[in-house]
Amino acid sequence: MRVIRTSFRLLLLLSLLCAPLLAQSVLKALATGGVQVASKNLDPLGRESPRGTLTGFMEAAQKGDTERAAQYLQLPHQESGIDTERVVTDLKKLLDYAYVGRLAAVTDNTDLTFDPQLEANHERVGLFVVNGKELPLAVVRVPDGNNGHLWLIAWTTLSRTEDFANDLRSHEMEQHLPKMLMRYSFLSVPLWVLAAFFILIPVALLAGLAAVALARLPVWVLSRFNHRAAKSEVWTNIRGPILLFATAAAHAIGMRMVSVPLLFREFYLKVQGAALLFAVAWLLWDLVTVSTRRVRRRLVAPEDRGTLSLTLLLHRMLKVGIVTVAMLSILYLAGVNLSAALAGVGIGGIAVALAAQKTIENLFGGISILSDRVMRVGDLCRVGETTGTVEDIGLRSTRIRTPERGLISVPNGSLNASNIENLSSRDKMRVFCKIGLRYETSRKQLEEVLRQIGTMLRDHPRVESETAWIRLAKLADSALELEMQAYVLTREYNEYATVREDLLLRVMDIVESCGTSLAFPSQTVYLARESEVPTQNAQMAP
Repeated sequence: MRVIRTSFRLLLLLSLLCAPLLAQSVLKALATGGVQVASKNLDPLGRESPRGTLTGFMEAAQKGDTERAAQYLQLPHQESGIDTERVVTDLKKLLDYAYVGRLAAVTDNTDLTFDPQLEANHERVGLFVVNGKELPLAVVRVPDGNNGHLWLIAWTTLSRTEDFANDLRSHEMEQHLPKMLMRYSFLSVPLWVLAAFFILIPVALLAGLAAVALARLPVWVLSRFNHRAAKSEVWTNIRGPILLFATAAAHAIGMRMVSVPLLFREFYLKVQGAALLFAVAWLLWDLVTVSTRRVRRRLVAPEDRGTLSLTLLLHRMLKVGIVTVAMLSILYLAGVNLSAALAGVGIGGIAVALAAQKTIENLFGGISILSDRVMRVGDLCRVGETTGTVEDIGLRSTRIRTPERGLISVPNGSLNASNIENLSSRDKMRVFCKIGLRYETSRKQLEEVLRQIGTMLRDHPRVESETAWIRLAKLADSALELEMQAYVLTREYNEYATVREDLLLRVMDIVESCGTSLAFPSQTVYLARESEVPTQNAQMAP
């Protein structure tokens, strides 16, 4: 299984590295389709913004379509003898090998940004640097004849490209390459660029292996003192992400040294950024997995099942968050507008939250119970009028076993809003009872009962002597009522019940030894014989 997973990751690495070969054709097809769907009033050449003008020019020039490429240039009509092909070639050379910046950083806004240092309707979108000399790349906003405006590469830049291109040619790498590699191309990418791309793959892989070996050096040093460090599962899981990250970074550095054409470089940087993001996401994914695995090894007791559930939930949420952030970042690098997608996700999230309101309430209630540690599995608790032992704390509900052996499932949302009394968290347990003595008990007997019970409570090994007491509380209707309180030093209910029983039996012995007895509810009925009815009254009776 490990071999299959490793092979899959290596194939994914190669796919990410080879993706630029198809990126240009795919993205161009998407862009063309988007233009056709968007509006019929848009310029068919995509010259509505500075970025569209530069991209359109580079695509046409790279295909060798000089006539189309010239339509992106501000060429003066009154001047004759302008070599359009030379202007297109020189500008493409400068954009490929002397342009400082990225096309993605050029504004896509159709409106003009005023700059007092430039001529009217001009805007600066980059810079050419050749042998220490600088040439600003400017575009100009001109009317299109249909009550609209177009952006063209300004003549102020084009008029100086020849001198800069001549200085650049003396340092071109292409002059030292075979003509066959210069003449042919595949998917609009010169063969020499493809050759450099594939040659750098094994070189970058070797650099990645060297980075892995360097990163393993601290582990090797620790293994000299601790043999467990050599078998660390953390290192086993992070080798793949480190290899991918180092290989992608080394390949990107090599391609930068080669000075590849601008369009290929733009798409290549996006794919390389996606590869690096994937490596970081992979690293975070494995670290979360290793951390969860270690926590699960420690949470083996039955009372830790709730914490284990919370850990697994956090584990899943972190992984979902890693995947979501990585995907959104990769889509952003690819140039996808995330505003509409995020708005849709937000609306969908609100709809789901309203539909699953009770479920979400129970979920967060379970998280609150587990994080606050209000109760644990095995605790004796009283929730409202329900008393029982907690058998399981889940993410949706908590199950409580009652003394009648019934199993009650309480939703965590309701449980979180209730008053919870954890009887198992008591450090000591209270014994409180009322004792009734018969009214025939004399004062001397009563005082002796109070003295002996008090002494018994203070001397009992399982009773807290400082808080134990017994008092004459009330002269009740049928008894002399005494109140007794004692705290049993235990947390276990069974032991508490045993001590309570012992205390009550000792009380009975003391009462009996003092010559009195316990009272019980009774009533005294007095019977009297009625007097005889006078004879005269009896005679008058009908």
